[in-house]
Amino acid sequence: MTDPDGYTTAMRSLWGGADYRPLAARLAPASRALVDTVAPGDTEQVLDVAAGTGTAALMLRERGAAVLATDLAPRMVELGRERTAGTGIVWLEADAEDLPLPDGSADVVVSSFGLIFAPRPETALAELRRVLAPGGRLAFTAWTPDGFMGRMTTAMRAHTGTPPGVADPLDWGVPDTARRRLAGFAGIRISAHRLPWHFDSPAAMTTFLRRHSPAHAAAAAGLGGRASAMFDDVEALAGPADRPVRLDAEFLVVDATAPTR
Repeated sequence: MTDPDGYTTAMRSLWGGADYRPLAARLAPASRALVDTVAPGDTEQVLDVAAGTGTAALMLRERGAAVLATDLAPRMVELGRERTAGTGIVWLEADAEDLPLPDGSADVVVSSFGLIFAPRPETALAELRRVLAPGGRLAFTAWTPDGFMGRMTTAMRAHTGTPPGVADPLDWGVPDTARRRLAGFAGIRISAHRLPWHFDSPAAMTTFLRRHSPAHAAAAAGLGGRASAMFDDVEALAGPADRPVRLDAEFLVVDATAPTR
């Protein structure tokens, strides 16, 4: 498979570029909503794609499912293995667009804010459909363009630009787009949820993001001395400088069933 403008290679490095663990903890409620949606049984084989440090994988394992967790970034796989040691979760470094897995090997595939970053949605979906057993379930989370995370992303792009030839991750947060891309799946369900996003101040929020968000850390490194202007815009979105940040970041949980062939 080709690598669109080196994007996949860049992402493999980017996601190891900050200490993601505290951010993963803040995103845990979204993983809980995702796992509650699929509610796997204890005999099911579950594949967690772009598993990060293993938040959703651990929740799935708690339900008794057999879990294979994959991630593009070697650092995420390393952290995930450390975090889930002794649980029976198996880890594999793999690209969502090119999974080294047999056809029909998963009863359930989940992805918490991971699938949305695949540069070629159709390619990634075809690959996930391939590894799903007939009648298997796919579920993933996506930020909405109009929610805080979507608006923050748009504000950052005004400074960083966007990579050419790569699909916009925020498009997954548009229900009509998600349904169109999932043509061929059945029983598509889309539900809106909100993630608490609370900090002592907008400045505390951006300090946290610089340290723990690989995307923000990479943007800051790329902009150099111009990064402060980007973070000023992000802080302005979060509210008055002298007030706590008390936001609810909207996201979608998308759930669908693979054809029975």
